[in-house]
Amino acid sequence: MKRLIIILLFITNPVQAEKIEQLSWYNLQELLEDDKLTYKIIKSCVSLNSAVTELIKEEHQDLAKEFFKSANYLYPFGILVLKKIKNIDNIAAEKEFFNDVDNLTRDYMAFMRTNGVINKSFFKGTFIGDDLNYCNEIRAAIETTISETKKTN
Repeated sequence: MKRLIIILLFITNPVQAEKIEQLSWYNLQELLEDDKLTYKIIKSCVSLNSAVTELIKEEHQDLAKEFFKSANYLYPFGILVLKKIKNIDNIAAEKEFFNDVDNLTRDYMAFMRTNGVINKSFFKGTFIGDDLNYCNEIRAAIETTISETKKTN
């Protein structure tokens, strides 16, 4: 049985690696210059925070709530960026963003579960911890921008 699990891990891992990539390679300036990259990063941050929420919610409820808050804070920005990129209405953007996030969340969860089997940790030996920090920086940058905008208005 163990051999079967290990074989399945090697088979499924390359597929996931195509969808999941390290986010922290990108800098904030790149995001400001490229709406498609901004969408990709926000979608990934929402999905990553959602995946962590799902994986830890039973054992670490308070911590899971914090990841949930981060995902929900970034969620509407993903819809707004997608709406701008594709020039579509709010309902279409919401539906597409939801589906994109749902699929990527499942990919992140599978990736972290696989890593958990190999390393006995969802994060150890991966870039996931760095990406969570990066996503927090993105959230902080958005919060700061909104705060500064309110002050000038």
